[in-house]
Amino acid sequence: NVLPVPLTNLLYLVVALSMAVTPYLATLGAKIGQFFDKPGDSKGMQPTENETKELKNHVIIMGYGRGGQLVAQLLSENLIPFVALDASMDKIAEGKVHDLPVYFGDAGSPAVLHLVGAERAACAIIALDSPSANYRAVYAMQKHFPHVKTYVRAPDLDSGRALEKAGATAVVPEKLEPSLQLVAGALDALDYQREEINSIMDGFRRKHHPQLVQLAQEHKAWMVYGDAKTDAKPVGLTQQADGSPVGASAATGT
Repeated sequence: NVLPVPLTNLLYLVVALSMAVTPYLATLGAKIGQFFDKPGDSKGMQPTENETKELKNHVIIMGYGRGGQLVAQLLSENLIPFVALDASMDKIAEGKVHDLPVYFGDAGSPAVLHLVGAERAACAIIALDSPSANYRAVYAMQKHFPHVKTYVRAPDLDSGRALEKAGATAVVPEKLEPSLQLVAGALDALDYQREEINSIMDGFRRKHHPQLVQLAQEHKAWMVYGDAKTDAKPVGLTQQADGSPVGASAATGT
């Protein structure tokens, strides 16, 4: 009889309701926490010096789209060290699922390039989504890390000439097969013998033939993979010192 009966009944109701909704509130709180502190948060996806300080003579992949993923797959299968940069959290998350060194960052930022060990890299493969982004990346590499070779794709000849003037080591047309040509250039920068490069590229084509056929059809590539022949014409390849195109063996479409 300490408290009035109406007040006691109200307190019982409040306690019962709070016990009933507590599990739901806990679930809601966990979901809110995941939203603000999720694994895909950009800060947690940025490279750090502790993660990359051991990298040396490696390949930097700038852009983790379809072309960049193909490059990463080939390098990974041949145990060649690499690190990749992209500004898309979805693409980075896809790489992290496969435990690959893919990080969030601006490939045109000298600070970000330093974090992925650009000064110690053998070369950079630049395959970003826009010509301006590719140009910024080439310019940053040429200005701050001029000793590192850069291989970049271009959508057309005018963009290719601009990239060459910006300091790109080699420019290749923006089609599927040139992604493999970029890798061939990277392997050459890593002092692989031409015969070994040809063997790696041909082995990759044989192993992933169905995937290459599908990609060639999707991108209307001019090369032939099995029955995947299209009407598009080759743009032409940047030539090496001996007059042969960069990654010449990679352009056969075998």
